[in-house]
Amino acid sequence: MSGPDTMASDGIVLGEDRAARFAAATRHGWAVLRRHRVILFVTMALCLLAGALIILMSTPDYRATASVEVQDVPAGAAGSNAQAATHGAPGDIESLMQTELEVLRSRALAEEVARDLALVGTPTFFAGMDRKRPTEGAGSLTQRQVEQDMVVRLLRDNLEVDLPGKSRVLRISFVSADPVLSARVANSYADSLIRADLKRGFESGVQARRFLLGELDGARKDLARAERDLAVYAARTSGASDDGDDRQRPPQGTIAARLAQLNAYRAQALADRIAAQKRWEGARRASPETLPEVLGNGAMQSLMTSRAEARAAIVEERQFRKDAHPDMREARARLAALDDQAEAMANTIRASLREQYEVAVHGETQIAAEIADLERQAQAERGRDVQTGILERSVDTYRMLHDSLLQRYRDMASQAGFQAGRIQPLDRAAVPTRPFSPRIGMTLLLASLGGMALGLLLVAARHMFDDAVTSADTLTERVGLPLLGSVPVTGDAPQPVDIFTPLASSLLLASADGLPRSILVTSAQEGEGKSLTLHALALALAGLGKRVLVVDGDMRRPVQHSLFRLPAGRGISALLTGQASAEEVIVETGTSGVALLPCGAVPPNPAELLATPAFEALLLAVRDSYDTVLIDAPPILGGTDTLLLAGRVQASLLVVEWGRNHHGGLRAAVDRLRRAGGTIIGAILTKQQGRAMEYDYHRGG
Repeated sequence: MSGPDTMASDGIVLGEDRAARFAAATRHGWAVLRRHRVILFVTMALCLLAGALIILMSTPDYRATASVEVQDVPAGAAGSNAQAATHGAPGDIESLMQTELEVLRSRALAEEVARDLALVGTPTFFAGMDRKRPTEGAGSLTQRQVEQDMVVRLLRDNLEVDLPGKSRVLRISFVSADPVLSARVANSYADSLIRADLKRGFESGVQARRFLLGELDGARKDLARAERDLAVYAARTSGASDDGDDRQRPPQGTIAARLAQLNAYRAQALADRIAAQKRWEGARRASPETLPEVLGNGAMQSLMTSRAEARAAIVEERQFRKDAHPDMREARARLAALDDQAEAMANTIRASLREQYEVAVHGETQIAAEIADLERQAQAERGRDVQTGILERSVDTYRMLHDSLLQRYRDMASQAGFQAGRIQPLDRAAVPTRPFSPRIGMTLLLASLGGMALGLLLVAARHMFDDAVTSADTLTERVGLPLLGSVPVTGDAPQPVDIFTPLASSLLLASADGLPRSILVTSAQEGEGKSLTLHALALALAGLGKRVLVVDGDMRRPVQHSLFRLPAGRGISALLTGQASAEEVIVETGTSGVALLPCGAVPPNPAELLATPAFEALLLAVRDSYDTVLIDAPPILGGTDTLLLAGRVQASLLVVEWGRNHHGGLRAAVDRLRRAGGTIIGAILTKQQGRAMEYDYHRGG
């Protein structure tokens, strides 16, 4: 129902928790720094002292700087205008600058500087570099070769090259103990770089001229070959046209006009052939006498008239005469002659139509053949023109290339020795007046910062790996235990009871039921004063009116009977083995309210005895007779005896020696005791040294 409000409140709570944790972590860190401030301050002081010693013992070094400008005009480029700088791509300029940087760092340039300044064999150079001059060779190298290698190595190691930003300026610096030497070497590096650039430009110009000369010779040969091919082809085509045909080959324009004319003739011939074919087809299928050409012929009409008259005369004569009459035979013979004559004339006319058709077909075929021949001539002419054009263009191309290379070679030859270098001097190195190093302020600042960082690391390492307890705060930080009290160093003698009276009073408030009925007193390691503390604590509780039973549970090194000045006799070892009862082994110490259950005979297997139920029966047996039972247990890290007892008592009390447990022993002991089921009510700090512990009742609350 109220989901958003609940989420908002949860967020506020989480924020407050984070803030509280951060504040707690800050307070904790500040407390750690305050507690170990001596380590921090001493470390910083030592680092500052080391920095001061470095400054005092260092040889002053002087840095001299020369600068040059790198232009992007290629050195020795033929035909380029040295005054007009070409702007290349940013990547090309960056590559150019990086190349010049590598040239400066090269061994070849260092050797050039060494030769220029005659540094090999000069004692002043080694004195300025604060190095000892080699006096003998090494291996197969002579003394001079060893000295030269050392000079080159010193030059390269002490050279500093800087490229500020994206500029084209190179800053060349050299560092040495001699200011004059630094300036000389820096200027020599700049001069050597310029000379190397000019040398590269000159050599590249020579190489370019040689290359152009070879290219020019090749272009000349290519031009001669192209001109020769053109002349040979022209001669071959001209001879073929003169010898291949009796007729003179017409020009290209005449061939085109003739083709147009013949195409018109072919159209007319096609029409004539179609008309003649139609007439011939009609004449071939029809009777010769019915043909229009026959009927329209004048001689044929005259012959037809004569034949009609002869036929009419025969009809008329037949009325008067018989067919055998000579006149009738003569008339019929004349008519037959006229018929034969008419048929012969009709056949002649039909034959003429066929001949006209054949003439038309032949004319069309002849025109088509002449057109095909002209087309072949035109195609061959076009092929010759194309090939001639190709050869002419090849000649023109080679001539242009030859002329261009020739002009380029002439320009390069005229400009040889006058090329401007890519690298130009900008600033000469001046002799420095103040040393470059050591830098006092920077060195001291770095020393102080390094000391602070080292001090913080030491503080953190000590805090992480050191379990030494010197106050209530450190006890809480190390193992999370409250400090019940502390006692000063008193040696191995029993400690004064009045010191432990406040501690005994604190034990009365250790649980909700008051004084615990059984308290295990132990320590992390041997020798922290647990037995003396238990002895004094028992006397202090007795002074407060409590009945106390001291049980010497350290069956490996029992001391309680000695502290109470009693004989060993029988003790807990006999009780746990069933050889005696509690009433038989518990003795009075002579102090009112304090009884002692000594160890008795030292058993060979204390852990096995403590693991028996007899110890729990002992605690139940004395429960009503004493207000509390104080058990002196062995050190936790010495064995498993204490861990067997921890789970059977009501409370455990840890005795911690002041300033001890530097390597995690206290943490390990507390962890083992807690895992064994022991309830640790607090710790007592023994053997305290120096001023009294600062304790504030209201601290943390």
